[in-house]
Amino acid sequence: MNEINRIRTLRNCQLIVLSACNTAINDEKLEGWINNPAKAFLRKGAKTAIASLWAVDDAATGELMNRFYKNLLDGQNKIEAITNAQRDLMKSEKFSHPYYWAAFELIGQWK
Repeated sequence: MNEINRIRTLRNCQLIVLSACNTAINDEKLEGWINNPAKAFLRKGAKTAIASLWAVDDAATGELMNRFYKNLLDGQNKIEAITNAQRDLMKSEKFSHPYYWAAFELIGQWK
């Protein structure tokens, strides 16, 4: 959080992706609305953040993010891209359990 707080502005940043564990979870030691990395980036001016709600699996997250970025490159907006990537994993044999794909949420502007 200290490193994020040192950033002056992210006013032109359309998307921050935090694919590590627990990046949308509030820090119990901090008070107020801005107490997790995703919200801190939004406060600095980023339009949208994608962050995780729990400890995530590396392989599943890699697959999810590959599909997410491919979807963006194919012209899908941010919410379509992450939702469709999650649906793809949901349909897969290896990563069908929600643990593997449901941790990620989009916060902020969804288009």
